[in-house]
Order: sequence, then structure tokens, then C-alpha cells
Amino acid sequence: MSRLLLFPVIQSDKNKLDQAYEVAEDFKAVYEGKDIWIPQFFQYDGASIPSLAWQVIGSPFNPHFMEAAVIHDWLYHTHQLDKKDADKLFYKILLENNVDPVKAVLIREAVEKFGNWYWKNDEEDYKYIEKLKNKIIEIGKDPSKYGI
Repeated sequence: MSRLLLFPVIQSDKNKLDQAYEVAEDFKAVYEGKDIWIPQFFQYDGASIPSLAWQVIGSPFNPHFMEAAVIHDWLYHTHQLDKKDADKLFYKILLENNVDPVKAVLIREAVEKFGNWYWKNDEEDYKYIEKLKNKIIEIGKDPSKYGI
């Protein structure tokens, strides 16, 4: 797996993001031998942890959650894996990034139970992916590499 580089975004994309980080350069994850590329420019809003749970779980921008969350969000946008496998990879990466196993299980359970609301892309999601696809093309890369 390559190293994830992110930077905070002053003005995030309007795709349902209040606060966001942006992937600084292409990033690769591997799941069961399949390469999953997350493109430069992809913005995400950290781990989806309700504010009431921050005291127990931690901040959505906890560095231990960031890699798993950005990959998971990308997979929820592109559906390169089915939801069950995307959630499984998310949990695996949380553990690889030294998230306490109890917290990782709590996060996994929440994602498995409530992730359906985010799994289905809406019109804004499709517009965001199209805009991202155009940025990728502008820098001379093939969007199909990223599953779009």
C-alpha cells in the first residue's frame, strides 16, 4: 500500500461536505489482490462518527482513522467492491492503523448498520464524480484507473 497524503481544504466541494481533506496524490489500496486507486483531488469528510460518540470513539479526523475512511468513502462513491467487502476492508485498515480493536468493532458495526444511507449515490454524488473525472482527464490521466 502506498502512503496516503492529505491536506485540509479551506473551501470544500459542495458535495455534502462542511469540512474536508483532499487526497494530495494518487493513493492505492489492495483488497484480495485487486488494486483500488483513489485519485488526487478526491475530497472526503473524515470518518462518519456522530458528534455524541466523539468522546468514546474519537474525532472523525483522528489520524488512525483517515486512511480507512478515505478508502471507504471512495468505495462508497464508486462501488468497485460491494458494500460488504468495502466495510470489511475498512475494518481491516482500521486495525492495520493501530485503532483499538474495541473501537474498530464499534466503528465497523455502525458502518454495517447505517452505511446503507450513504451507499446509494444521489444526483449530487454523480455530479461530484463527474467533476472529479474531468479534473483527472485535465491532468492527462485515465479515469477508468480509479473505477470511474
